[in-house]
Amino acid sequence: MNRLPNHQSDRNTGNHKPVKPMIMVVDDEDSVLKMTELVLEEEGYEVEPCLTGKEAADKFNKSINAVVLDISMPDMTGLQVFEKIKAKNPYVPIIFHTGSVTHSDDRRDIRRQFRPHAYVIKGSDPEQLLDTVASAVKSYENILENVKFNEELCRRNAKIDELNKDLEKKVKEQVDEIQRINKLKRYLSPQIVDTVISKGSDICLENSRKLLTIFFSDIKGFTTMTENLEPEDTVNLLNEYFPEMTKLVFKHGGTIDKFMGDGLLAFYGDPLEYKDHAEKAVRTAIEMREVVNSLQSRWKHMNCELHMSVGICTGYVTVGNIGSKERMEYTVIGNHVNLAQRLQSEAEADQIFVNQRTFSMVKDTFETEIIPDITLKGINKSIVAYKVLGIK
Repeated sequence: MNRLPNHQSDRNTGNHKPVKPMIMVVDDEDSVLKMTELVLEEEGYEVEPCLTGKEAADKFNKSINAVVLDISMPDMTGLQVFEKIKAKNPYVPIIFHTGSVTHSDDRRDIRRQFRPHAYVIKGSDPEQLLDTVASAVKSYENILENVKFNEELCRRNAKIDELNKDLEKKVKEQVDEIQRINKLKRYLSPQIVDTVISKGSDICLENSRKLLTIFFSDIKGFTTMTENLEPEDTVNLLNEYFPEMTKLVFKHGGTIDKFMGDGLLAFYGDPLEYKDHAEKAVRTAIEMREVVNSLQSRWKHMNCELHMSVGICTGYVTVGNIGSKERMEYTVIGNHVNLAQRLQSEAEADQIFVNQRTFSMVKDTFETEIIPDITLKGINKSIVAYKVLGIK
């Protein structure tokens, strides 16, 4: 009966030629070695005979499919050879072919420590040896297939991990972009957001000193007017007021800095630069005044009559993201921000006050009235301001 596993193809040539399994036989008794070699060759195996343990350890290579190994040898014991071979290839099956271990307790101890594929007693029926070698060769083929499968599985898992990392990176980039867009939408007009996104740059993250026009509006007498309102009514009123004001800021290309109680701070000329930022700010103020007056009917049921005042100041300020790692705000800081707020405080209901530089940039477009030597809180010296009356 032929116990050899199925013949394999010649992988190098592609021809279907029989590839005989290679069996290493190690025994220091020449007669036993030759007899074992003969039995295996008659069965169809290639045999690599070794008379010493050292020879076996040196000759062992990946072409060996199984090892038939004597235990008791003078130069290097079979157990030492076992360890050296397993260090080179932990999967190759090793059969102890010995007459030196006769007691079951001894075999059990060796099996626990070395875990050989099997024991075959020298001088026993050759069929037992052939059956054991055949099972070892088949077991080794299965092990190699499993190893190959696991290697392929590891390779594919590594590829999946790589793809997952790429996917995570892309998702993170998309989430960051969405967060960036949402952040921009909080204080930029839709058209400016579209322009910034199309440029593909973090234009808003650059802190710089620029010539801008600062806009500050406030509802006159708001604190006194809302003393008799419930808090939720006050919030509802502001939630009706601010969206209308925000629309007008965005309409003229302004950037919302922040809402401060009933006040609104905005600026013009950043992140996208344009020369007529002062004119855009003044047009926003005029239209705000008109919209507030048109909305009075909404608030009559609360016994509220809203009037706003606006301060506008053109000058050099620092603009950019300012704050901490946990919380950043896109904002403007500088003396002209304070001056815009002081001008608003000085203005009466429905009035729009601008500073000298703003006036010089819009005087040909709007009717104005000079306010000489105006003294503002927190400003050391008096300044010249102008009241905007309307469009020429």
